[in-house]
Amino acid sequence: MSDNRNATQMNSIVPADDADADSGNGLRVGRLSFIEVLGHAVANITPSAMAAVTISLVAANAGTLTWMVYLVVGGLMLLVASQVARLAQHVPAAGSLFVYLSRALHPVAGIVAGWAMVGGYLGALLAAPVLGGVFAAKALALVHLSVPPWPVGLVLVIIAWSLAVRDVELAARYGLIVEGFSIACIVAIGVVALARHGPIDPVQFDVSRFDRHGFFLACMLTVLAYGGFETAGNLARERRGSEKTVPRAILLSVVVVGVFFVFMAYTEVLGFGDDTALLGRTTAPLNLIAARNGVPWLAVFSDLAMAAAAFSAAVATLNSISRILYSMARHGVLPRFLARVHPRHHTPTLALHVLGVAMFVFVTFMAVSHLSVLAVVNLFGIFTAMGFLVIYSLACVAAPRYLWRLTGRPPLGSLLATIVGLPVLLYVLWGNG
Repeated sequence: MSDNRNATQMNSIVPADDADADSGNGLRVGRLSFIEVLGHAVANITPSAMAAVTISLVAANAGTLTWMVYLVVGGLMLLVASQVARLAQHVPAAGSLFVYLSRALHPVAGIVAGWAMVGGYLGALLAAPVLGGVFAAKALALVHLSVPPWPVGLVLVIIAWSLAVRDVELAARYGLIVEGFSIACIVAIGVVALARHGPIDPVQFDVSRFDRHGFFLACMLTVLAYGGFETAGNLARERRGSEKTVPRAILLSVVVVGVFFVFMAYTEVLGFGDDTALLGRTTAPLNLIAARNGVPWLAVFSDLAMAAAAFSAAVATLNSISRILYSMARHGVLPRFLARVHPRHHTPTLALHVLGVAMFVFVTFMAVSHLSVLAVVNLFGIFTAMGFLVIYSLACVAAPRYLWRLTGRPPLGSLLATIVGLPVLLYVLWGNG
């Protein structure tokens, strides 16, 4: 009797057509492997950006304990990811947190999460081909080939859109391969630094250098580097047995990128000879490490890695945001036409067409305007970060509430994760507001 009452309560806080919408949604079920779902989440996180760009900001504040910052924040984000994974286990749906929060909290919370994800992912989607064009042009310039960034960006848009429309499995597979290439190129530079300087750096284990204010500020900056793990849930209806595999993909994606972050933070500081002041001022740390360690030709692979990462991010974000638009349209939050799927490819084609046009127009706009690419990307980064912080904070509230109502007893593990993780997320959200 209690279980029936709990089930009724769960159904009362989600749109009545939710189960129907997500079980008979027209997306092709069972096409994706676990590794493709995992690769999709990793590509959305875009770990390459940490090693190539954002580590400079973290190192400027954390100094030689930069690797520890990524380790501590990785543990924190694993707690947050566990909350999202719990929701994904009980509410597998193409709209991920849009549906999770509608069911666990209230439809309004789901709508807030849906728009937060659309806004956040859209910024990343538009920025990806622009950055991909910039880094590809830089790599070609290193081998004395002059190509403007914008044609490369348009080519990336066309290829990414074509893959996403044609087949989600093909798109996920190509995105996984390209992201793997990107990470391999970056790890190679880290390995070079280890080989030149030795694996043990006593300076990076000297806790007497700990600066409480700088360390905490660096942690705030690093929280945003892990954002995107929840996108594994966007492919829930296209992976058979997703109630088990999607939560594993969410958690494992944080572990994978966390190991990568800690390794690259350690080796990049090592590659700079522990000169974190110089690292903090450097806009292209990987290129400088390659030059300082006698392998300047690796700089080409560094730029190619970032171009590849931008492409895989574009493919992964197209898949993610199109499923969110699709799910929101199925629930009447957006126009119904966005829920149409291709009769043969079983992808949300019209949503992908809208996104593809937006990408094409934006790259063209950037080509003819005089706006700074970095300024625009930073602006989009702010919106993306705000979106992540909103949905993660809501997930930390939703998971224990949902589990408590579902089981009738306090979910101690989920409550503990909320007590630890939510205050940090709210502080970062307040600091960026």
